[in-house]
Amino acid sequence: MKIAGPPIILITTVGSCIALCMYARRFRIGGMVHIVLPTNNGLKDEDSPFKFADTAVPALASALISRGVRRRSLEAKIAGGANMFAMLDNTVLNIGRKNVAMVKTALAREGIPIVAEDVGGTCGRRIEFDVASGKLKITTIKGEVKIL
Repeated sequence: MKIAGPPIILITTVGSCIALCMYARRFRIGGMVHIVLPTNNGLKDEDSPFKFADTAVPALASALISRGVRRRSLEAKIAGGANMFAMLDNTVLNIGRKNVAMVKTALAREGIPIVAEDVGGTCGRRIEFDVASGKLKITTIKGEVKIL
Protein backbone atom coordinates (compact mmCIF):
# COMPACT_ATOMS: atom_id res chain seq x y z
CA MET A 1 0.00 0.00 0.00
CA LYS A 2 1.18 3.49 -0.85
CA ILE A 3 -0.31 6.91 -0.13
CA ALA A 4 0.82 9.92 -2.15
CA GLY A 5 0.06 13.40 -3.38
CA PRO A 6 0.92 15.07 -6.68
CA PRO A 7 2.99 14.63 -8.81
CA ILE A 8 3.34 10.93 -7.94
CA ILE A 9 2.13 8.13 -10.21
CA LEU A 10 1.62 4.82 -8.40
CA ILE A 11 2.21 1.73 -10.55
CA THR A 12 1.49 -1.98 -10.20
CA THR A 13 0.77 -4.99 -12.38
CA VAL A 14 -2.13 -7.33 -11.66
CA GLY A 15 -3.59 -10.55 -13.00
CA SER A 16 -6.13 -12.11 -10.64
CA CYS A 17 -5.09 -9.53 -8.03
CA ILE A 18 -6.87 -6.20 -7.65
CA ALA A 19 -5.36 -2.74 -7.82
CA LEU A 20 -7.58 -0.66 -5.55
CA CYS A 21 -7.10 3.08 -5.90
CA MET A 22 -8.78 5.53 -3.54
CA TYR A 23 -8.75 9.22 -4.22
CA ALA A 24 -9.98 12.37 -2.52
CA ARG A 25 -10.17 14.95 -5.31
CA ARG A 26 -10.64 17.92 -2.97
CA PHE A 27 -7.67 16.93 -0.84
CA ARG A 28 -5.50 15.92 -3.85
CA ILE A 29 -4.29 12.78 -2.15
CA GLY A 30 -4.73 9.15 -3.04
CA GLY A 31 -3.51 5.67 -2.39
CA MET A 32 -3.17 2.28 -4.01
CA VAL A 33 -3.14 -1.18 -2.57
CA HIS A 34 -2.34 -4.41 -4.44
CA ILE A 35 -4.81 -7.02 -3.16
CA VAL A 36 -3.82 -10.67 -3.61
CA LEU A 37 -6.65 -12.68 -2.02
CA PRO A 38 -10.25 -12.07 -0.88
CA THR A 39 -9.92 -12.78 2.86
CA ASN A 40 -7.20 -13.13 5.45
CA ASN A 41 -9.00 -15.96 7.28
CA GLY A 42 -8.03 -14.58 10.67
CA LEU A 43 -4.26 -14.34 10.11
CA LYS A 44 -2.45 -12.17 12.68
CA ASP A 45 0.58 -11.47 10.48
CA GLU A 46 1.43 -7.75 10.73
CA ASP A 47 2.47 -7.62 7.07
CA SER A 48 -0.72 -9.17 5.72
CA PRO A 49 -3.48 -6.53 6.05
CA PHE A 50 -2.70 -5.10 2.63
CA LYS A 51 -2.72 -8.48 0.86
CA PHE A 52 -6.38 -9.28 1.54
CA ALA A 53 -9.50 -7.46 0.35
CA ASP A 54 -11.36 -7.72 3.65
CA THR A 55 -8.53 -5.98 5.54
CA ALA A 56 -6.88 -3.87 2.80
CA VAL A 57 -9.98 -1.80 1.99
CA PRO A 58 -10.47 -0.48 5.53
CA ALA A 59 -6.68 -0.11 5.98
CA LEU A 60 -6.36 2.10 2.89
CA ALA A 61 -9.40 4.17 3.90
CA SER A 62 -8.02 4.60 7.43
CA ALA A 63 -4.60 5.62 6.12
CA LEU A 64 -6.16 8.35 3.98
CA ILE A 65 -8.46 9.50 6.80
CA SER A 66 -5.47 9.71 9.16
CA ARG A 67 -4.01 12.26 6.72
CA GLY A 68 -7.03 14.53 7.08
CA VAL A 69 -9.24 13.20 4.29
CA ARG A 70 -12.96 13.01 5.04
CA ARG A 71 -14.48 9.55 4.44
CA ARG A 72 -17.35 11.01 2.42
CA SER A 73 -14.86 12.54 -0.05
CA LEU A 74 -13.27 9.18 -0.90
CA GLU A 75 -13.97 7.43 -4.18
CA ALA A 76 -12.56 4.18 -5.50
CA LYS A 77 -11.40 2.78 -8.81
CA ILE A 78 -10.57 -0.89 -9.21
CA ALA A 79 -8.80 -2.92 -11.87
CA GLY A 80 -7.73 -6.53 -12.21
CA GLY A 81 -9.49 -9.67 -11.10
CA ALA A 82 -8.69 -11.61 -14.26
CA ASN A 83 -9.28 -15.34 -14.52
CA MET A 84 -5.69 -16.36 -15.12
CA PHE A 85 -6.60 -20.08 -15.30
CA ALA A 86 -9.55 -19.79 -17.71
CA MET A 87 -8.22 -22.65 -19.84
CA LEU A 88 -8.79 -25.04 -16.93
CA ASP A 89 -12.51 -24.13 -16.58
CA ASN A 90 -12.23 -24.47 -12.81
CA THR A 91 -14.25 -22.06 -10.66
CA VAL A 92 -12.10 -22.87 -7.62
CA LEU A 93 -9.11 -21.34 -9.39
CA ASN A 94 -11.00 -18.17 -10.38
CA ILE A 95 -9.49 -16.10 -7.59
CA GLY A 96 -10.01 -12.97 -9.68
CA ARG A 97 -13.80 -13.17 -9.46
CA LYS A 98 -13.63 -13.76 -5.69
CA ASN A 99 -11.24 -10.81 -5.28
CA VAL A 100 -13.57 -8.49 -7.21
CA ALA A 101 -16.60 -9.57 -5.17
CA MET A 102 -14.84 -9.07 -1.82
CA VAL A 103 -13.38 -5.69 -2.78
CA LYS A 104 -16.87 -4.50 -3.78
CA THR A 105 -18.36 -5.85 -0.55
CA ALA A 106 -15.67 -4.22 1.59
CA LEU A 107 -16.03 -0.86 -0.21
CA ALA A 108 -19.80 -0.97 0.31
CA ARG A 109 -19.23 -1.66 4.03
CA GLU A 110 -16.94 1.37 4.21
CA GLY A 111 -19.44 3.54 2.31
CA ILE A 112 -16.93 4.31 -0.46
CA PRO A 113 -18.37 4.43 -3.99
CA ILE A 114 -16.71 2.76 -6.95
CA VAL A 115 -16.59 5.41 -9.66
CA ALA A 116 -14.79 3.29 -12.29
CA GLU A 117 -13.67 -0.27 -12.81
CA ASP A 118 -11.95 -2.53 -15.31
CA VAL A 119 -12.23 -6.05 -13.96
CA GLY A 120 -12.46 -9.64 -15.16
CA GLY A 121 -11.27 -11.00 -18.45
CA THR A 122 -8.35 -13.35 -18.84
CA CYS A 123 -5.26 -11.17 -19.12
CA GLY A 124 -3.05 -9.13 -16.85
CA ARG A 125 -2.96 -5.35 -16.62
CA ARG A 126 -0.40 -2.68 -15.83
CA ILE A 127 -2.00 0.02 -13.67
CA GLU A 128 -0.75 3.61 -13.44
CA PHE A 129 -2.62 5.79 -10.93
CA ASP A 130 -1.97 9.51 -11.38
CA VAL A 131 -2.55 10.96 -7.93
CA ALA A 132 -2.70 14.54 -9.30
CA SER A 133 -5.73 13.82 -11.50
CA GLY A 134 -7.19 10.64 -10.00
CA LYS A 135 -6.98 8.95 -13.41
CA LEU A 136 -6.03 5.33 -13.98
CA LYS A 137 -4.17 4.28 -17.10
CA ILE A 138 -4.66 0.59 -17.71
CA THR A 139 -2.58 -1.28 -20.27
CA THR A 140 -3.41 -4.94 -20.89
CA ILE A 141 -0.75 -7.46 -21.82
CA LYS A 142 -2.35 -7.35 -25.29
CA GLY A 143 -1.46 -3.66 -25.53
CA GLU A 144 -4.98 -2.26 -25.13
CA VAL A 145 -5.05 1.04 -23.21
CA LYS A 146 -7.94 2.44 -21.17
CA ILE A 147 -8.15 5.60 -19.11
CA LEU A 148 -10.55 5.57 -16.15
